[in-house]
Amino acid sequence: MSVIGTIGNLARAYRRRREIARTERMIGAMPPELRKDVGWPDSYTAQIGRPVSHDWSRH
Repeated sequence: MSVIGTIGNLARAYRRRREIARTERMIGAMPPELRKDVGWPDSYTAQIGRPVSHDWSRH
């Protein structure tokens, strides 16, 4: 793989991590009742296999 290809892959991975973090923040900012309705974080943590980056239920 070329250097340009490697840089492109790194940029795509970085962009994806930023999108995931942004989504976690947006859903975490919702009221607890709405988060419960969409199954946050239970269904999400089961999907990704790790806990979310922040426990928003304590806010």
